Amino acid sequence: MTEDQSDQGTVIYVRGDVDLDSHLEVEHAIIAAIETGADPVVVDLSEVPFLDSSGVRALLQARTVALRQEVRLVVRDPQPIVAQVLRLTNVAPLFGLPTG
Repeated sequence: MTEDQSDQGTVIYVRGDVDLDSHLEVEHAIIAAIETGADPVVVDLSEVPFLDSSGVRALLQARTVALRQEVRLVVRDPQPIVAQVLRLTNVAPLFGLPTG
């Protein structure tokens, strides 16, 4: 996972599966970026081939923190299977993703 910061916010590039083994690392990285006051925080999932329910939970936990901090949290470029998981769990619109 890498992070780019600019005056236009922070982008977190997640790589690899986001599952039971890695979800806490992803969650903590996103929350750390939110807590710096960066706005927006963008989570780039273009290099994530698999996301399970613990990955969805990590995104939702980070979203809760973002709402409290009044920071926009956006997910971008999910691979097709990851986008499908986000749609099927009805969380895609919460992160600025299309539902269809």
